[in-house]
Amino acid sequence: VREKLAIPEAEWKAQAAKLNQMPNIDEAGILSTCNRFEVYYVAHDTQAANEQLMNFLKEKSGLSDNELGPNLFFHDGYEATKHLLSVSSGLDSLVVGEGQILSQVKNCAAHGGDAEGSFGKVLGKLFNIAVSTGKRVRSETGISKGAVSVSSAAAQLAELRIQEDIGKKFEDARIAIIGAGEMTRLLVTHLASTKASQPLHIVNRGRERMEKLSEMFPDVEMSLHTLDEMWEQINEADIIFTSTFSKDPLIDAAGLKEKLSSDSKKMLVDISVPVNVGYDAKEVEGIAAYHVDDLKQVIDANKEKRMAAVKEAEILIEGEIREFEGWKQSLRCVPAIKMLRDKGELIRQKELQNAQKILDGLSQKERDTVDRVTKGIINKLLHGPMAHLRAPEDIADHVEYKLETMQKMFQLDALEAHILPTSDQKKKGKKKKEQTAPAQLSSSV
Repeated sequence: VREKLAIPEAEWKAQAAKLNQMPNIDEAGILSTCNRFEVYYVAHDTQAANEQLMNFLKEKSGLSDNELGPNLFFHDGYEATKHLLSVSSGLDSLVVGEGQILSQVKNCAAHGGDAEGSFGKVLGKLFNIAVSTGKRVRSETGISKGAVSVSSAAAQLAELRIQEDIGKKFEDARIAIIGAGEMTRLLVTHLASTKASQPLHIVNRGRERMEKLSEMFPDVEMSLHTLDEMWEQINEADIIFTSTFSKDPLIDAAGLKEKLSSDSKKMLVDISVPVNVGYDAKEVEGIAAYHVDDLKQVIDANKEKRMAAVKEAEILIEGEIREFEGWKQSLRCVPAIKMLRDKGELIRQKELQNAQKILDGLSQKERDTVDRVTKGIINKLLHGPMAHLRAPEDIADHVEYKLETMQKMFQLDALEAHILPTSDQKKKGKKKKEQTAPAQLSSSV
């Protein structure tokens, strides 16, 4: 299911823009990685927006409600905020504390926040907090100590299982890696710190990426091969890691039976989404095949080691959530703040009109001074009440009480017919949708 929903990073912005054009979605962002697919959105009608999003996912994947439903989970408001901050902090990763997801959240924030992005005030603020929280968790807790990426977890899995699967020691095994992208770079980083035998045999469509990879690791011996040599390298290798952008499997049961001898023993570790190794490869005798979802053995061990750091991180995240939720609640006070400003300006204008005869006798410079001084008086008088309205509140009842008090104190409910037009109101065609809590829907497969 996740593979059918997966969206390459180059298309995140365009697909989010499609969501943003839907009538009930005000802001949208897509985070699609090798082991997660998530959509974040802000809606003025969450139920209607959710239905529109489901239609989008069905059209994108070609799957039915019955196929999609069991593999999706939905978070709203506070839970959506908590989920994203847990993701950016590495608490929701297959490997707790891994750092790659923070870079991916940063990329999502960059796509959504630029001039053509689909973020608005709420998602922009939320993702900025998510990035800063991810950095804080890694610098202030031990969550990243010994933390590994999915790539290095795959290497650890091979190290743990090779003796059982193919009867060889890890340090004696010949290793081939198909692909030369970022995941391979992380994989090589980890292999370089183990007893893995060298050279590492790298296979890729073009040589440029492989040569750059080799330059990054001057102390790691590598043998570089183009894709037409893939089966030759698979034949000679004991452990084969795969990480390419291919949409179709490069290795499947039919290919293994055709290209390899019947007594071959191989370990295939696929860290790609969509998969590079077909699921039917496991059915071939002598072949031990693993995919991203098979990394739990390594991951569970990592989680146990980091439980203390996780608890520290959760306390830190909770504080960040309260701050964001308070800010979000304060957005409900924006109309009251505007009405308060407008009422102050209305009073000022009326008093100036009452003194028009006196003002007419003043020079232009003197009239400008009166205008500036009266504006300053209004601003200073309203500064306290407006600061009180802007102050974050994490409890909705507190916001309601503040609004009710201000409304009665300044008689704001009787103001609507007398509000002076502002520059925003004078602009035509700028009707904004009401923004409420951010909601999030993501694939759990």
